[in-house]
Amino acid sequence: MTEPRQSPGPIRFRSPGLHPGGFTHSAALGAFIVCSQRLGKLVLVEMDGRCVDLLDHPDLVTSTAVRERDGRAYVTVGHRGVSGRSLSPKKSPGEDTILRLGRVCVFDLASRRHLHTHDLSPAIRGAHALLPDDLAVADDGSLYVTDACRPVIYRVPPAGRGAPHVFLDDERLGGGDGTSGKVGGITLSRDGFLLLSTAGDGMLFKAPLSNPHEFRPVGVPHPFPGADALLLGPDGFLYLAADAPGGEGGAVWRLAPDDGFEIVRVASVHRGGPVDRPAALAAAGHRVWGIEGRLDSVEDAAAAGFSWTIAPCVD
Repeated sequence: MTEPRQSPGPIRFRSPGLHPGGFTHSAALGAFIVCSQRLGKLVLVEMDGRCVDLLDHPDLVTSTAVRERDGRAYVTVGHRGVSGRSLSPKKSPGEDTILRLGRVCVFDLASRRHLHTHDLSPAIRGAHALLPDDLAVADDGSLYVTDACRPVIYRVPPAGRGAPHVFLDDERLGGGDGTSGKVGGITLSRDGFLLLSTAGDGMLFKAPLSNPHEFRPVGVPHPFPGADALLLGPDGFLYLAADAPGGEGGAVWRLAPDDGFEIVRVASVHRGGPVDRPAALAAAGHRVWGIEGRLDSVEDAAAAGFSWTIAPCVD
């Protein structure tokens, strides 16, 4: 399948039981890969809305994000529960693992073969809640993973180069008690920085991959309440899903960097499209796309029959 054409429209698709966690565009497969919070599996979504199962594995319990690089899919996995019950009961390793399980699963997309599962839980000291939420893949193969329950970033070194560990732990990222906020999104700049958004206070931060102790805020014109998904677009702009101006609905903010992301300014705001508040952002061709997530309905049994939308975020 070719890259998205000029002025593409929204893609509407349906997959029984699916509740999107995240998505990415696969250059290897020429389509979008969507991961399921309810079922854990990955599905493939074509530009015309055709949707087929891509791969599944017992380790995929609650799949929250997926990235593709060099023909491999990297999937963050936790165990999300509702009222003490697993969202993925057929794969549940036990109700006592709800918000206690953290993994990154790696698959070869050509063969659909499971290559490895990285366990994040040994990186945590004490009885802390754990729910991997988003990830970024660096050029050297390192994985950087956010946690919806704690103000930390985990690093998973390339295979054979060490165990997963806490790369960054800073209260400014929010979410110290698991309820006050969280790291909203994570992406990588082209000059070796992690870029992070915080959902609670709507701020942006940067951390050099070479020295996380130089973690610092990015200068912003104003906070972005509800800051969630974050993506460095093909055009070099930073895309941020957050509340719309005035707080009515959601929007995707297109932010222009200055001085190596020491500060950003608002270039444009996209709101009111088919995907009002994207749960995740992905680049395909020369465009940035968003997928709806409806996290507030993840425990709704009726959500199993929902249809879902992927749409361009900027005209």
